[in-house]
Amino acid sequence: MALDRNTRGLTERRIRDAKPESKARILWDDTVKGLGVRVTPAGAKSYILNYRVAGRERRATLARCSEINLKAARERAGSELAAIRAGEADPLQRRRAAREAPTVAELVEQFFAVEAPARIARGRMKPGTVETYGYQARTHILPAIGKRRVVDVTRADVERMVAPLPSVTRNRVLALTSGLFRLAETWGSRPHGTNPTRGVERAREEARDRTLAPSELAALAAALSDAEARFPANVAAIRFAAVTGLRIGEVLAVRWEHIDFESGRLLLPETKTGRRWHDLPSPALAILADLPRFGAWTFTNTGGRSPATYKRVRQCFARVAAAAGLEDVRLHDLRRTVMTRAAMAGVGTHVLRDLLGHKTTQMADRYVRALADPVREARETVGAEMAAMMEGKAGDVVPVRGRNG
Repeated sequence: MALDRNTRGLTERRIRDAKPESKARILWDDTVKGLGVRVTPAGAKSYILNYRVAGRERRATLARCSEINLKAARERAGSELAAIRAGEADPLQRRRAAREAPTVAELVEQFFAVEAPARIARGRMKPGTVETYGYQARTHILPAIGKRRVVDVTRADVERMVAPLPSVTRNRVLALTSGLFRLAETWGSRPHGTNPTRGVERAREEARDRTLAPSELAALAAALSDAEARFPANVAAIRFAAVTGLRIGEVLAVRWEHIDFESGRLLLPETKTGRRWHDLPSPALAILADLPRFGAWTFTNTGGRSPATYKRVRQCFARVAAAAGLEDVRLHDLRRTVMTRAAMAGVGTHVLRDLLGHKTTQMADRYVRALADPVREARETVGAEMAAMMEGKAGDVVPVRGRNG
């Protein structure tokens, strides 16, 4: 490459009038040392910067001459030289790092290959959670931002990703995305404090209160009986969940060694609140007594080799619910129905807490408040009194019976 050491330095006019030659050449500036304009045989003109790092000479392209003017090029060159003298990464190092920067897809892959197994080993995550995260990543995160470099993802990218999602899904995907980018910051793939989910508004979630009425439970029971021959373990798991109020994940994790038939108790070694014993009602014990013992797992469709899966049980429940003519019903609604029936029977919040398997009475309080029998009674009594008076009849206020919550 020909080097034009003309001491006139660079001017806008000289750059504009520079003609291509048979070989590329560089016109040097005499204001900022190391700044030059490279002119290729094809006539392309770019600002370049020569500098030294650890005694070695390097040359980096700053910008095309059509993109910035000479003044801006001098400012950029001066900033780069000052940063290099301060020991910061030079332009070529940054460019190399950018090429090697991981994509979101690579970040997700690293999470499931390294971080998730480590958390499971530490008891900080369950395999079922990893499965859920995998579904969220494949369905929502990777199609939207998987090809983007981790360092380039912005809040606007995240906003576009979650904009079409329903409230609950939006919040779950945001939580996973936030966790992934916190890891990226820890692993050095993104500067600290730049998580792109910050400031993205979470959706308001309405608590689900669907329970099954006695007639619906009867229809479900009939449909379960019809499906039992084809899906014996799945049907048994659904029935067991219905009479115990246990989470379906807890049901599917049951092993024969966890059951004490003599005391009527079930050991739950791993739950959201830790290891605990659960008293089994007689219908639950009857379900267990009727199950064949293929191996270690209590509910299994594969001759004891592995437990029934949540996916298969959920699919079975959806099929059975449809056959029973039930609408807007989910597997977890069985647990909610058990707790609602217990609250209606007058079970107090502390006993409900233990039935739920929670550490606090917050959820139990929700079931008791949801019933609100005293409020309904008061509303009925006062409404009848007002209606009577509006019809010109004397209305005697009937005292509302008290109830301890």
